[in-house]
Amino acid sequence: MSSVDRATSRASVAALLIVLVAVATRIVSWWNPIAHVDDQFYLLGGQELLRGHWPYIDIWDRKPLGLFLIYAGIAAIGGSSVLVLNLVATSFAAATAMVVRQIAMRIAGPGAALMAALTYLIVLPLYGGQNGQSPVFYNLFIAGAFLVLLRSAERQEPPLAAAMGSMLLCGLAMIVKPTSFVEGGMIGLGYLWLLWRRGTAAVPFALTAATMIAVALLPTLLCFLPYWLNGKAAADAYIYANYVSIFERRNFQAIARLAGAALLMLYLFPLFIMAAIGGWKRWRDHRSQASTRLVIAWMAAAIFGYFSVPSFFDHYALPLLPPLCVLAAAFFNGASGRLWFAAYAVFCLIQGSILDASSNRHEAEAYARSRTTVAASMQGGCVYVFDGPSRLYVDFPQCRPTKYLFPDHISLITEAGAVGTDTLVELRRILDAKPAVIVTRTAQPGRQLKSVEALLNDRLSQGYRPVLHLPPDQNASLDNLTIWQRSDLSGPPVN
Repeated sequence: MSSVDRATSRASVAALLIVLVAVATRIVSWWNPIAHVDDQFYLLGGQELLRGHWPYIDIWDRKPLGLFLIYAGIAAIGGSSVLVLNLVATSFAAATAMVVRQIAMRIAGPGAALMAALTYLIVLPLYGGQNGQSPVFYNLFIAGAFLVLLRSAERQEPPLAAAMGSMLLCGLAMIVKPTSFVEGGMIGLGYLWLLWRRGTAAVPFALTAATMIAVALLPTLLCFLPYWLNGKAAADAYIYANYVSIFERRNFQAIARLAGAALLMLYLFPLFIMAAIGGWKRWRDHRSQASTRLVIAWMAAAIFGYFSVPSFFDHYALPLLPPLCVLAAAFFNGASGRLWFAAYAVFCLIQGSILDASSNRHEAEAYARSRTTVAASMQGGCVYVFDGPSRLYVDFPQCRPTKYLFPDHISLITEAGAVGTDTLVELRRILDAKPAVIVTRTAQPGRQLKSVEALLNDRLSQGYRPVLHLPPDQNASLDNLTIWQRSDLSGPPVN
């Protein structure tokens, strides 16, 4: 067998193993419609977009349009199917792992590069990436753009076409998550570094830089264009949601941010150590400094992007994984690398989410019970989810009590004054319409404005009765959930 045949065979085996691990690390939640609170809403947003409802105008959120376009595509394929959603997300995760392997092969052997790819898949579920969180999608664009940069660094011809391709991928990432502009900026600077090293004259250098910026911004401009064409109000709504509202959002107390930092390091600390050792080993190898410098710069950009957002959610750590895994490949390349990889994989499995089929099944069953209760209680009216699974809006699309269909935008104290309206006024408007069913959860102290809590409790006590209460649980969507039916309606017996 020739060396080309061996490489092809090795690549095929690696691709098959990556797909199998991608499925194995995610399959436990494939049939759970409320596995992640954000995915529920993204699918809702995609369906609303297919119905002609405009994000930021008819359904409000601050996520970029690109994410809703991805979910609109998912909804076009599978409707409300959570299985289709997870199959698409798993395909993106596997594709990203394959790109990670290709990048890692620039600084490590094939076996170590495969371990880096598998590490990416194993760690994803630990930080909210087991389903369809936004980094599951845009990590592929950023990793792909970086791979094109590395290939360009290996060649001697001017990297103009490669630079434009990378910038377009970075632009696509930006319309899924704006903070990816930090990594995109680093990749752009990487191309300028290559041009400078190759002695490019000042005028072509400046023209190339300007063109790269224009290409990177093109997807964002195309997203903004229909809003601009629709008038000033639509354009203002787009700009506020995408670029202003995040800075008006409050943060939880410092203790919450410390808890977030602790969660970040809990499972990533060993990977940081392995990546640091791997990066140091490669830095000492002068033959590979160009690729090593670029990977380290990518890692630095990902860390900077992570800290550019003051609040913490577990999925904010996901963009750190591709560069961390690539650098760790140099560590896995050592004699004890396989042992450390196996130990880290077992360490990650201890976290539980990869193997937790029973909790996902229990959660899906509890949601089915809730959905059945809502269906029996609505009697042609509306359901309003003050706090609970927005998946209910997917299952009951006939009525929309508000454009703020992500419950946190009305209920969470950190969103007060950051969604373009007075949340107390909006809640009063919703309750004045007397929805047939209201869904609530018992909130932790300090999560909701006292005025919002008082208004809701007053209306519930005067005009609603509980028809289902789910006990305390570990699930964020159904913990202490109560379904209330309007008192003048005949409904199911109390559960």
